[in-house]
Amino acid sequence: MINMKSKTLLISALLTLGPLLMQGCSSVRALDSVDRNCPAPSKDQLSGKGFLILQEGVTLKCQVKNYTHKMSCTGIIDGNDEGWACNNGTKSSVFVFDENGILKTFKVY
Repeated sequence: MINMKSKTLLISALLTLGPLLMQGCSSVRALDSVDRNCPAPSKDQLSGKGFLILQEGVTLKCQVKNYTHKMSCTGIIDGNDEGWACNNGTKSSVFVFDENGILKTFKVY
């Protein structure tokens, strides 16, 4: 049986931790990685909070893969270019890479 003090402590913990646990994809940092062979982004490719700053001609496909690993993505092909269309329930994005795996263009909407 849970006493009143334990219930109060449990409710307090849920109110404190709940918002942190529900952030989902918005909390994906560039350092959260699924492709461990991918070179880490340079410091100028990261925001002050550690999020990847997408840069055409600079950002690598594997870095975007790490950035979007908690999103639902579908591969797309256009001639020699390859890309992804991704969605996390609130935001959608399209990434197109050149034949060398470098970000050619992107759009987040």
